Amino acid sequence: MAVLHELYERERHIEWGSYDFDLDPYAHPETGFSMSPEQGDQLYLLARYGRATNVVEFATSLGFSTIFIAAALKEAGAGIVYSAELVPSKVEQARRNIDRAGLSDYVEILEGDAREALSSVPDRIDLAVIDGWIPAVSLEVLKTIEHKLRPGALVYNENLDDELIGYVKENGGRYRSMRLLSGSDYKPSGEVVLKT
Repeated sequence: MAVLHELYERERHIEWGSYDFDLDPYAHPETGFSMSPEQGDQLYLLARYGRATNVVEFATSLGFSTIFIAAALKEAGAGIVYSAELVPSKVEQARRNIDRAGLSDYVEILEGDAREALSSVPDRIDLAVIDGWIPAVSLEVLKTIEHKLRPGALVYNENLDDELIGYVKENGGRYRSMRLLSGSDYKPSGEVVLKT
């Protein structure tokens, strides 16, 4: 997809070694901190073959993961990604990227704090992508939506947030989790959680 290629090319030129990874989400309005194409493919497969139609995402950023998920919904012929983003300039960029990818009919971007914005999404969430900037907030987002997760729903956490994964393991009766590995060196690429 041309839009993703362009976005990945732009991020390829960032000198990450000298990058200031400030926890302020407003500090990097032009940077997507994208997941890898391989991780995007994993998300596409989770959405497409998990038959997801009701998807939530935290955070949209520039729309990398949103595009992968929405493409799966479009191919299946139904569904919507409710994606929360705090930074207004990223909301604008994501909307443009999603529109250019021809996926606007499958995405609703909710501007604002995900802990509030995602509280109003419909029940029976099939897939939740929790890929926010601050680990403690990721757990708060899960707690915000967990009563809306249908049995068998999948939760994907790309950042391997200790707080979220610890919570899932403490609640083993309600969740099962599995680490996804990628590449020839089998590095972790995310954690998938199944709501039982």
